[in-house]
Amino acid sequence: MANTKRTGGPNNKSKDRKKSGTKNTAISHASDKVEAKQAKAEVKTKASQPSTKRRPLNPRTYYPKQSEISGWRIVDATGLPLGRLSSYIAHILMGKDKAAYTRFADTGDHVVVINAKSVLLTGNKWEDKKYHHHTNYPGGLKTFTAKELLEKHPERLIQRAVYGMLPKFKGHMVHRWYKKLRVFSGADHPHAAQKPQVVKLPNIGIQERT
Repeated sequence: MANTKRTGGPNNKSKDRKKSGTKNTAISHASDKVEAKQAKAEVKTKASQPSTKRRPLNPRTYYPKQSEISGWRIVDATGLPLGRLSSYIAHILMGKDKAAYTRFADTGDHVVVINAKSVLLTGNKWEDKKYHHHTNYPGGLKTFTAKELLEKHPERLIQRAVYGMLPKFKGHMVHRWYKKLRVFSGADHPHAAQKPQVVKLPNIGIQERT
């Protein structure tokens, strides 16, 4: 009798299709990996080559750090006019004499003022210039002249003048600047360890000496 068994039935065809499908997917994954490696190699070669793109017109803005700008300076107030001296000290406290000055940051230096008792006032300002202080009690207004203030507390002459030179619209920055001011009536000061640099004040005229 003839053999009636089927050798190429539908079950065998589906198995062949599955095998061919797995082979195709394996080949596609391998090709994807090769393409990915080639793409990474191209990126590395492009990164190693110098870029031909033009640099941006506006470079990044330099922001000063506190460790880079904080310093100490010393000023001798002997025979110098109070107003011009105070304006220059305020200039240093704000850091406006530096190229790294930033209006919203504290870029100034600490200032040590010595010989405050030898500061100069021109004309009749020793008698005409008056200072006022109130104790916050009824009738507690105290008034004294510049000469009286020089005899009792000579350092307060410079402190009041420098505080008046600082811009008040800066808010909390005024107090930070003012805290960096140290004024002493004599030539001795306790800040020798900070090694302050001597400041040569530019073109401060002295009209008269007392």
